[in-house]
Order: sequence, then C-alpha cells, then structure tokens
Amino acid sequence: VGRNVGAGMTGGLGYFYDEDGSFASKLNPEIVTLQKVVSKAGENQLKGLIQDHFDRTNSGKAKFILDNWKQELPKFCQIVPPSEAGTPEASGDDVVQSEVVETQKA
Repeated sequence: VGRNVGAGMTGGLGYFYDEDGSFASKLNPEIVTLQKVVSKAGENQLKGLIQDHFDRTNSGKAKFILDNWKQELPKFCQIVPPSEAGTPEASGDDVVQSEVVETQKA
C-alpha cells in the first residue's frame, strides 16, 4: 500500500489486511475514518470477499486467513467515508467492537 490511501474516497468501504501495524501511517484521514471491523455485518462482508477470492484463486494467504479467522480478523482495518458511516457494515446495531484506529502523520 502506498501513501495517501483514502484520498478522494466518497463511497464504499475499504478493507486492508494490516499484518505489521503500519497501515494507519499511510492513510489520508481528511476524508475517511480508519477503524477495526466493528459490526457482524462488516465481518460477514469481509469474510465473504476473502472466501470469494479463495474460491477463484486458491490463494494460500486467503486460506490461512479463513482457517485462522478469529486470530486474523483483528489485523484488518476498515476505511469508512462519511457517506458509509451509518451502514450496517460500518456501524450496525450488532457492533462487536468499537475501536477507531489512531492515524499518524508520516
């Protein structure tokens, strides 16, 4: 991932696998919020995307993530533009954790 992720993002959600904890420093926080996956709907959407990727590619990384879901889910960040803040995937009634990630200026 390069620098300035999220610049100009006006819709949709982004999911990023942050294995080394460095993603926040690459985000442009002027437009989007960076948070952990906070709802069951968001978790289900992400898991479905990874499952679809695995089904199409037989990716070893996707298989590892799916096989170790509980340990790997906390490594994902979700970027949320204002237009998506109220969606079930970003802030549903079924919040599993509420944690906004602090962004750091590089």
